[in-house]
Amino acid sequence: MKLNCKLRGLMEQQNISQLALAEATGLAPGTIGKLYRNQVTRFDENTVKTLCIYFGLNSISDLLEIEWEPSDRAKIA
Repeated sequence: MKLNCKLRGLMEQQNISQLALAEATGLAPGTIGKLYRNQVTRFDENTVKTLCIYFGLNSISDLLEIEWEPSDRAKIA
């Protein structure tokens, strides 16, 4: 299983740069960059909340999605 961050698409829809988002939210530019490139393995609760508030998201699934792999399903059974 992999968690994918949809930040790039959200930013493109609003035509906002990584630096502008960092300045507007108070999040570190490095954090925004890693999320933008989907290079994170952990998601900080404050970061997720801050981004959901900024983009007006009603569900965490608007920011993060699960990508299942066939082997993941076998682990559950």
